[in-house]
Amino acid sequence: MNFTTYQIMAFIGAIAGMAIVFGLGFIEGRRAVRKDWQQYANDASHQAEQLRATLHKVRHDLDICRHNAAQAIEAMTEERDRHAEQATTLQLRLTTAQERIADLTPLTLTAEDITSLRIVNKQLLVAAQTYAGLNLLDQARFASTACERLGLVIDRVAAAIPGEPAQQEAAA
Repeated sequence: MNFTTYQIMAFIGAIAGMAIVFGLGFIEGRRAVRKDWQQYANDASHQAEQLRATLHKVRHDLDICRHNAAQAIEAMTEERDRHAEQATTLQLRLTTAQERIADLTPLTLTAEDITSLRIVNKQLLVAAQTYAGLNLLDQARFASTACERLGLVIDRVAAAIPGEPAQQEAAA
């Protein structure tokens, strides 16, 4: 198997051609890969920029939320303090009112007092009837009017006093 010079040259030329084609393919492949990687890098850089912008916006929103929360807490604290002051004031007023009621309690009317007033009212009615029987009409009219007015006052006071109205009516 002897190879001729032309065959050897053709073989070397074929190998050189394959090397050149392989080299060009390799170089072109590297360029394509480099171009793809460059595109990926650009996309990643763009995404990083978007993420940085989003992060900045989120941090800004977080700062605003914290500020709003701090203001809300401050407002609630002020409102709680105001309510505490009002509660203290109302407690003081209640204590004062209770002390006044305690001071005035001996001056209030009891069911027994109402019964006594009803007896006086009946005596006033008897006096009006007596004046009418004696033909003293002015005094009879005055006593009768006073009896009616006193009866109305007694009824209003009796309604304001806690107790059993049936007992008060029966006692009268």
